[in-house]
Amino acid sequence: MDKLRYEQKLGEVVAQYPGSARVFNKYGIDYCCHGDRTVESALIDKNIDVDNFIKNLNGDFEEFLNSKESYIDWRNEDQSKLIDNIVDTHHAYTFRELAEIDQLLVKILKVHYNHSGEELKTVHRLFNNLKTDLEEHLIKEEEELFPMIKEYLNDPSVELRDSIMKFVGVIENEHTNAGHILQDLYRETNGYKGPKEACTTFNLVYAKLDDLEKDLFIHIHKENSILFKII
Repeated sequence: MDKLRYEQKLGEVVAQYPGSARVFNKYGIDYCCHGDRTVESALIDKNIDVDNFIKNLNGDFEEFLNSKESYIDWRNEDQSKLIDNIVDTHHAYTFRELAEIDQLLVKILKVHYNHSGEELKTVHRLFNNLKTDLEEHLIKEEEELFPMIKEYLNDPSVELRDSIMKFVGVIENEHTNAGHILQDLYRETNGYKGPKEACTTFNLVYAKLDDLEKDLFIHIHKENSILFKII
């Protein structure tokens, strides 16, 4: 077994062992927009014991390898297949959840305006910024970037590769901006935890925001740390 190492980049670790994403999420370690950071650097910033963390993570990794759980190592797959997975799995989920959360958020803003209005108004504004940015971003990828990459895979050229890498720079900046909005949402919602008096719909909205963030982390990781690294 190739053990996970503290000098590896965060994105490399998640690509090698997808289950590590859950661990990084637990400790608030950003492996998507900051996937080029080493594990050691990220852990030191969080005041987490590096040796103990790696030991436990490798224990989880070994258990995973010995289980019957299967996963796709996207580093070894055709890039076109990875693009299709990103669109069919993550883009479809994101479009669907953005629309549903939008409706639910307006609903709880009306109901809870008198006692949670300030928090919800802030969340509503941040979410709408995220929704607008992501919708335009996903369409840009589907209509421009991904077709360019597939064209390059079928007929590579230096000129097309240069155009793709320039485009990738724009996309990665947009990923970073989305990450900043998610950080703001996490802070304003106290880690997606509703107040004690919150109703079922209120808690549902925050749970959906939490799930959306986790999926976006995996989504952005697949692009920044795998797809864009093999062009």
